Amino acid sequence: MKKLSYIFLCVSLLATGCSTPEDSVFETVVGTATIEGKLTFNKDQTGTDVVPASGAKVTITYSSEDVSYGNPNGVDVTKTVEVTTNDQGRFTAEVPAIAKTATYTIKPQDFLTEYQVSDGGTGLETKTGYYEKDEETVDTFEGETTYVSYEYTFVSEF
Repeated sequence: MKKLSYIFLCVSLLATGCSTPEDSVFETVVGTATIEGKLTFNKDQTGTDVVPASGAKVTITYSSEDVSYGNPNGVDVTKTVEVTTNDQGRFTAEVPAIAKTATYTIKPQDFLTEYQVSDGGTGLETKTGYYEKDEETVDTFEGETTYVSYEYTFVSEF
């Protein structure tokens, strides 16, 4: 019985020691790509005061199959990278990538912020509003930097 266990251990070690990144679905990513973006919103609801969406959250999803050199085990997992915009409404995300083109889905999360509307006279009234942006897809590959720019759409007063 000990001899059988020893043989199994040796075979297991040889099998794992000889694998390459292309052989394992969990070790197939060999590089990165960069997605840089900017998010804005219309602060005064007239289209004349488009400002950065500071502090907005962005979710980037991709398929593990898209960033691997094969799918030897039939495993495909959706993975997520989350980033937050800076004061200028900009974000940068490094995502796993390989030499072939892969598709990434970018979804700015719903955004709650102050906006301005006319007070009925000559001034402006500040209110809190709810903004959203539909998801978009981009294609990129290892070593590439992809740039995107999106504007949130006003949904309603909050």
